[in-house]
Amino acid sequence: MIQNVVFFADGFFPILVGSQAAASVWGLLALIVLGLLAITKGGDLFTDSSVDIATMTRIPPVIVGATIVSTATSFPEFMVSLTGTLSGQTEFAVGNAIGSCLCNIGLVIGACAVIRGYLAKKKGQTPGISADRSMLKGPGMYMLVSCVVVCAFSMFAAGGAVLNGESTRFGLARWQAAILFVGMFVYLGYSIRMARQARFETSLEDNPHATPVTFGRILKAVTTFCVATAVVVIGSRLLVCNGEEIALRMGVPKLVLGLTLFAIGTSLPEFTISLIAVLKGHEALGIGNIIGSNVMNICWVLASCALIKPLPIAPQTVFVDLPVTLLLTVLLLVLPWKLERISTKAGFVLLAIYFTHLIGISVVGIYG
Repeated sequence: MIQNVVFFADGFFPILVGSQAAASVWGLLALIVLGLLAITKGGDLFTDSSVDIATMTRIPPVIVGATIVSTATSFPEFMVSLTGTLSGQTEFAVGNAIGSCLCNIGLVIGACAVIRGYLAKKKGQTPGISADRSMLKGPGMYMLVSCVVVCAFSMFAAGGAVLNGESTRFGLARWQAAILFVGMFVYLGYSIRMARQARFETSLEDNPHATPVTFGRILKAVTTFCVATAVVVIGSRLLVCNGEEIALRMGVPKLVLGLTLFAIGTSLPEFTISLIAVLKGHEALGIGNIIGSNVMNICWVLASCALIKPLPIAPQTVFVDLPVTLLLTVLLLVLPWKLERISTKAGFVLLAIYFTHLIGISVVGIYG
């Protein structure tokens, strides 16, 4: 019995929690899938519990999406990037964070707009996703500014960033990360102020249909929150550890993996929450989730990792990935500005840009 416990602790357990990669290719693939599922389910539970806690405080849906939900759904990106940084794989931190921003706008918003347009056409409803101008001018501008700032910072000297034992030409220094990190608190402060204003302007009358706030409900939400956090941590470790081994065996650059497989995998919570929210008519929650998530990816995920260790940034990211991210960010604000809706055509445009970029960097990364 004791020998079995020792074998589990020394052999199987490190593999199961992502401290050690599997030996076989099928084992690596299975654990990557398991990691993605754990991140997705954990992120889903994390979001549900966070939204439940937020609902008890009567925070408006758009603020919930841009803060609580976006922070929750960005947690997988944070854990994958942080784990990669602490293990010395800084390419994961940059590739995953920027790739998630690309995926959030190009794939998630694009797909939601197209699916919503198709279903609306069948039901005789107005196609497109509602995008209130006040949301675009508020949280949307914070997203744009954070994207512009990180693009500008990437052009600076590396500030001590090292890759493979050599100083890199481009990078994110600690002082730059500190500015981005402060920007996160400015964004959260703005969101809190908007939440208070919205609550003040909204009637304080009790909703007879509201679920009563009880100790049991609070306990359930907090417990789910803690369990989901543990699931996401383990899932991210499985993804990074086994993904790194796959990258080494296939010769695929880690930056490409970060921008594709890991970015899409860790963006599944955003996709799930945003799609469900849009289909159920809670469009402000879905769009707010994406906008807030991109702010968090830059000002929380990237900044936190760069504060720990200056992050090297590959030339491809500086001259290709970041400009495409900026383009998608501008389009997300410009396309719905006049009609305050993201049309089906706009969704196709976002999807086309995303997949063109995805195919391009994959081909260059593998064969270039």
